[in-house]
Amino acid sequence: MGKSQESNTITYQEILAVKATLRELKSWHEALHFMRHFLDGKKTRTSGEMQACAEMFEVVYQKFGALLSETEGYLSKLVQSK
Repeated sequence: MGKSQESNTITYQEILAVKATLRELKSWHEALHFMRHFLDGKKTRTSGEMQACAEMFEVVYQKFGALLSETEGYLSKLVQSK
C-alpha cells in the first residue's frame, strides 16, 4: 500500500469510537423525546414535576454539549492525522 493510501485508512478502533458516540447520542435523543411529551402544554404539571424536568433537561443539555465537544475534537484529530 502506498503512502497516500495509508494516510486515508480509518482504523477499526476509530470506527468503534464513532459507533460508541452514536450510541450515546441515541440514548440522549430518547431522553429528549420523553421530555417533549412531558412538556406538552395541554397538560398541567405540578411544581415537583416541573423541577424534575428542569433537572433532567440540565443533565441532557450538559451531556449533549460534552458529546458534541468530544466528537468535534475526535474528528479534528482524525482530519489532522489523515
